[in-house]
Amino acid sequence: MRIAVTLVPFFAGFLFAQESTRTETTITTWNGTLVDEGCRTTRTKETTSNESKTETKTTIVTECPVVTKTTSFGLLTPEGKYVRFDDASNTRIIETIKNNKTWTTYVTERKPIKTRIVGTANGNVVVIKEIQ
Repeated sequence: MRIAVTLVPFFAGFLFAQESTRTETTITTWNGTLVDEGCRTTRTKETTSNESKTETKTTIVTECPVVTKTTSFGLLTPEGKYVRFDDASNTRIIETIKNNKTWTTYVTERKPIKTRIVGTANGNVVVIKEIQ
């Protein structure tokens, strides 16, 4: 009996001394326009030359409407921030477009799709929890 009474505080000390590991995930909401990730990174360089000067103009396309063949998406916020999605989220967006008749019409007509994304940042991409 004495041994049991002596061992209880001993083991209790081990239980309280162990560190608790807790990972905290921040859920964030982004509002913006879905864009075609592949199109967004397109750069156009135009050089014009005449006798007195050479002019080079570079255009970076930042707003590319989603098309029927889009497989990789991004979200452009009104503040100009660009959000990329992971592969599973891209697949989820494709399924959402297929199941949402309004979005399907927008894609066909190349109209912007305004949406709200709820998710978590994972490195340089966002993992979608909810599409509204």
